[in-house]
Amino acid sequence: MRSASFDDDPGGSRRWFARRRRDDALDALASSDCGVVVCDSAGRITSATDVAARLLGEAPSALQGQLLSNWLVGDGILLPTQTGPHWRMLRGPRGKVWSALLVHAGTWNGTEGLGVYLIQPGAPPVVGRSSETARPARRTDPLTGLNDRSAFQDDLASAMAGARASGVALALMFLDLDDFKRINDSLGHAAGDALLRHVADTLCLALGEGRAHVSRIGGDEFTVIVPGIGCAEDAALVAQRVLDAFEPTFRLGRTELQVSTSIGIALYDGGHDDPDRLLRETDMAMYRSKQRGRGTYSFFSPEMGAQAAARVELESGLRGALERDEFVLHYQPKVSLETGRVVGVEALLRWRRPGRGLIPPDRFVPVLESTRLILTVGAWVLRTACADLVSWDRLGLPPLVMAVNLSPRQLAQPFLARMVDDTVREHGLDPGRLELELTESLLLEERTGTTDVLDAFARMGVRVAIDDFGTGHSSLSRLKRLDVDTLKIDRSFVAELPHDREDLAIASAIVAMGRSLQMRVVAEGVETPAQARCLARLGCHEAQGWLVGRPMPAAELVAWLQDRDRPRRDGWDGDTEPMTLMSLETLGTHDLEI
Repeated sequence: MRSASFDDDPGGSRRWFARRRRDDALDALASSDCGVVVCDSAGRITSATDVAARLLGEAPSALQGQLLSNWLVGDGILLPTQTGPHWRMLRGPRGKVWSALLVHAGTWNGTEGLGVYLIQPGAPPVVGRSSETARPARRTDPLTGLNDRSAFQDDLASAMAGARASGVALALMFLDLDDFKRINDSLGHAAGDALLRHVADTLCLALGEGRAHVSRIGGDEFTVIVPGIGCAEDAALVAQRVLDAFEPTFRLGRTELQVSTSIGIALYDGGHDDPDRLLRETDMAMYRSKQRGRGTYSFFSPEMGAQAAARVELESGLRGALERDEFVLHYQPKVSLETGRVVGVEALLRWRRPGRGLIPPDRFVPVLESTRLILTVGAWVLRTACADLVSWDRLGLPPLVMAVNLSPRQLAQPFLARMVDDTVREHGLDPGRLELELTESLLLEERTGTTDVLDAFARMGVRVAIDDFGTGHSSLSRLKRLDVDTLKIDRSFVAELPHDREDLAIASAIVAMGRSLQMRVVAEGVETPAQARCLARLGCHEAQGWLVGRPMPAAELVAWLQDRDRPRRDGWDGDTEPMTLMSLETLGTHDLEI
């Protein structure tokens, strides 16, 4: 009988050379920094390299005959007959975590039915886009190739189980892109998709081929799971690495975009087994980053949980508050600095909650804004304020200008101008006696449709005021193009008048600018006669603050107005010629004292 040769069996020759290359590769691994463990068909260790023994915390001879599953994090067994290749997490000495990859199942050094595991430091590397070798059936986001929400949930549950078993914490990070909606709306959905793919690439490059799990869980929201984190400082370093990666601009066609993200971080040390709770904690921390100015990271703290619970309770109370007649309007008067006469009022929303008294506006108005309740409540404020103004006319009170605040969400509504017009017509009100106040930052942003809404107000004859002027980053060229009637000097520039020379210069500049643009100028937060005298000398038209009158309910305002049946000058001298910036050099504060 003729001996078989490779020439007689080409397929056999290929299999022989494949086995030879595989065995050479595995032998090379055995001499590398990674540990190699060989198990029999029952999962018992038959041999191990010195590196593997050190990682597992045993002498090489002591490992023989033991089940590799004894080091497995979580439940289960390790058998070379399992479909592979696949990663599993192993527990090392002193709470360290290693990963084991089944790199070969079959013959090893002439023995059949063995499994060869490669052991290396760290958790299984499932960074970024799914790997066919690591997870053959991964569910991926079709746009970015990252793990999708379902895969993320599996990863998080597995990582939390590993953290509980090993006692080594993990960090979960929640990332939300800043101003993505504006980019998507202004440049189109194709540009938005390109930006999301860029973000995915940036995250994967920033985190490297390590042990972090990156997912896109919806819209512009991404998550990063970092197992085996040492401490909060280590998590902060990872978060800062991500923020730094977004520093370079992203070119999209001929447009350069500066992309930033707000990050929320929660550390998990095994104190519970609820993945949804951990995700909620990162979400709360992310919103704290938004509040801090965006483009930064924040850690979850128990106080955030208490604040979130209080917010939920507050939101629950706000729903239905309008139907229960719990909202009321208070009105704060404004006076002419030239005549001392009351010329207008500002409508201020108050919530009289049963059993709680009046809730401060800064506590509940942001909740109204975030829940869209501001649309119905805002419409009620406008109708009520107009109705009260008309009722005061019937009482024979002097004609006043009614100022009503508008929120960003209201300004973004396409029906706002029609709603204002209908309300004015319904009450038979002169449109020139309604003034709508918007914050400086809101009005001076290049928002789509803002100019159209302001033009519509101008055609109606409704006035527009910029509130808190001086606190934003105003573009004078844009201010000149907008139909604005009034500038309101922010109270922060009034509080230290007349003694603070910097505030004096700022207030003078705002007055001079307003008068040059044919706008009326109102000072907020006027509390002393000295402040009123100073503002009058600077040329400011009107004052609002506790010196004039505190906010009060409608009935109380009527009584207050009826008591002021004659002009008052209340100590200021009526010298209203506007002062130039140069004249400040020669103005001593003693000239402004009473």
